[in-house]
Amino acid sequence: MKRNRNKSRRLYKNGILLLTAVLWVCVMLGGCTVKKSGTDENMLGADLESEPDRVVITVTTSVSLEHFAAAVEERFPDIRLVQDSYMGDFRINEHIARVSNRDWGDLVIIAAGLIPKADMSGLLMDLSTQPFPAGYNSNSLQMDHEGHIYLLPGPLNFNCNIYNKTLFDENGWTVPESYEELITLCQTIDESGIRGFQYVLRDTSTQSYQIYNYCVLSALDTLTHPDGQTWHNQLMEGKAVSLEPMKVSFQNLQRLIDAGMVRAEDMEVTDTIRMELMKNRQTAITPGAVSILNQLNDESGDEFRFMPHFSMTDNQGWLLNLGYYFGANQNLRQSGSEKELEAAMKILKFVASEEGQQALIEDRLGIVPATRGASLPKLPAYDGIRAQAEGGYYIMRPTYDMFTSVLETEIASFIRGETTSDDILEKCSALLKKGAPTAEAIGQASSDFTVLQTGLLKADALRSAAGTDIALISMAEPDCFVPIGGTRSKLYKGRITEDDIIRISQNTLGEDVMCSRASMTGAKLLELLDYGAASAKEQENGMTNGFHPFAVSGITLSYDLNGVKGQRVRGVKLTDKKELNPEAVYTVVFLDGMLTERFSSEQEKTGLSMTEVLKEYIRSKKTVSPDSHRITFH
Repeated sequence: MKRNRNKSRRLYKNGILLLTAVLWVCVMLGGCTVKKSGTDENMLGADLESEPDRVVITVTTSVSLEHFAAAVEERFPDIRLVQDSYMGDFRINEHIARVSNRDWGDLVIIAAGLIPKADMSGLLMDLSTQPFPAGYNSNSLQMDHEGHIYLLPGPLNFNCNIYNKTLFDENGWTVPESYEELITLCQTIDESGIRGFQYVLRDTSTQSYQIYNYCVLSALDTLTHPDGQTWHNQLMEGKAVSLEPMKVSFQNLQRLIDAGMVRAEDMEVTDTIRMELMKNRQTAITPGAVSILNQLNDESGDEFRFMPHFSMTDNQGWLLNLGYYFGANQNLRQSGSEKELEAAMKILKFVASEEGQQALIEDRLGIVPATRGASLPKLPAYDGIRAQAEGGYYIMRPTYDMFTSVLETEIASFIRGETTSDDILEKCSALLKKGAPTAEAIGQASSDFTVLQTGLLKADALRSAAGTDIALISMAEPDCFVPIGGTRSKLYKGRITEDDIIRISQNTLGEDVMCSRASMTGAKLLELLDYGAASAKEQENGMTNGFHPFAVSGITLSYDLNGVKGQRVRGVKLTDKKELNPEAVYTVVFLDGMLTERFSSEQEKTGLSMTEVLKEYIRSKKTVSPDSHRITFH
């Protein structure tokens, strides 16, 4: 988040809206003087100015830090920790966009799998001179070749192999302790009529499981030794390197194919199918994280436990760390940020403590602290990985995004026996020399947009496509508030690609947000504007926990973010400058599910997708600019 301390407040109150007549009085006050506002349109909903004696620290995050934030504020009463949150499956594209545009808060928390996705050099402070890294197990810290530390780990969250202990006990199968023992055991289990090992290899619109599992093999073959880690870092930096380590992983994949652990029919196996096979005792072993382990133990009468992954190159057991890492914005070192720097270092010191790690575990970001002396919970399900977890035998999964266009089809061909690793890597080498292709530009943004301005653009696109008088768009807010259909993404100056369209229009990748329309009187529309957007939980409860303003198209207005119900909206006018007529009927388009029957009992599906509508609107406009006048604050 671009640093700006001038941010708006959010007032949380519950209750029922005042009578429509009172609302209409507020409309008639549209001619009243509107105070100049310092409202930060990227932080709508954040209560940041009510306690001026506290230091505000923002943490950019794609996961909820509810328990951790509460623990920070309890431990440091002079600090307010605000989550600069962006939720949803679009978080990969959003992370890349924010890194590329240097748009971060004071602190940032990043999923391990996202770290290689974007070049963060020059954005993060070197933390190696701070005292708190000494509290970590050395294996959990990432250092460059000069010993710099830019990221501190949160609690560890492992991906391992999961096995059906009940089946093992009944059949006298011994838990393997090496790569070779695992292959032999799986072949033995296959002979009994039960599948020994089951991968999920059916790709979806949001995840290539074939590439994912190939990357897991690559981690076990390559990142378990320093030379392999150096090679991967150089590859990520775009340096000319040999792809021999990738060939080793294809050799590993071929061994699994030969052993029957990977089969062509597995490319039709989804996660749902895998879970049913495990619960129905049709498969004995599968890879997965603790969430999969817990689900199997909860939904099956059998007992499931962890065992490690095994490396083909060293024959040892290893774990994949799926945890999260904290970093500090380099801008904290700028003159004038001394208080923020001190507060941020206090928070990172807390992250590096067992207390802080436990708070993050409460937020379900891991299962065991990464700090020295920490141990796995004393649960039998974890006994099989205890030695690896407490001995530091865990690694992160590499990514090969630059080779996606090759691997997304060629891994399947390799499994079917239609191509060789040499042919695949020759294509990858050609890509490496040529460089990653530039994504097609759908249009251009003349300058950076705020979250609100991005919402206004979406509303314009939707109203244009639907042909209605007015369009309403909900917007997500800091501290992980997500109304129905709302995102908290924004456009940046320059080229607009399809990835940009998706990250600002979809919460779940591959699932278009559809749109509906309705007719309502001006009085009912004003009541809706005053009520604001709502999350699914708030709709269920029948009330909101605060005021969440809409982005609009077809009208102009002024919001009072601190106003009481019935007095939050003023000066509502149509685009032709005419006053909104309380008796007139207007057509309104909005995102599916956004309005309850309280505001419109008759809603019509338009068949319009927010993603496609926005894409075509920007394509037709060619260049879009942020609107700074449609909505004001008083």
